[in-house]
Amino acid sequence: MYYDNRKLGGTLLFVGSIQWLLVIMVSEGLHPGYNSSVHYVSSLGVGSTALMYNTSLVLLGLAVSAGAYLTYRASRSRLFFILLAITGLATIGVGLFPENVQPIHGIVTPIALLFGAVSAILSYRLQEPPLSHISIILGALSLGAGILFNPYLGLPRESLTTYLGLGKGTMERMIIHPILLWTLGFGSGMASSDSRAVEKITVSHAHSTKLQTHWGSPV
Repeated sequence: MYYDNRKLGGTLLFVGSIQWLLVIMVSEGLHPGYNSSVHYVSSLGVGSTALMYNTSLVLLGLAVSAGAYLTYRASRSRLFFILLAITGLATIGVGLFPENVQPIHGIVTPIALLFGAVSAILSYRLQEPPLSHISIILGALSLGAGILFNPYLGLPRESLTTYLGLGKGTMERMIIHPILLWTLGFGSGMASSDSRAVEKITVSHAHSTKLQTHWGSPV
């Protein structure tokens, strides 16, 4: 059976996201005293679940990076490739430099989340409605949650401080989960679609942009 770049890229994104989601669920159950409303997701990368969680995170980053390249081969969308590749590389960094390795962890984590959210928004160019609209909404939700997360910055790991009635662990998940849901949806959509579909969508967007440039230029 023949798999083109789009299908392979989508499969990598989907499988990489699924395995990380499952590892999070298992790690939360195995990590002593872990409370998802209080503790950061990255706290699973320290202690008894460190090897399992960090390995899974590196695999996710590799899958996203490879998926970005294969998607570029299929669509030739350079900006989307750059954004998603940075997301994948930063995710690898989060796995290689866990929560107790500062300041590197504190640098690569927001990079992965920011570029992941922007990638979700920009992916509308490679999809058709309603998935293109849903991708924009998920990316915007992640960015919005990131802004609301600012009051939590600098709080101790065990802090029970809440804003808007939510602990810092829950608010962090409001940033991560929209990106993860987008990766699952976008990946599965690519894996199950015809390679000619993305080419048609990409050409359509390029043609639309060219018309706007033409009519918007001075005569």
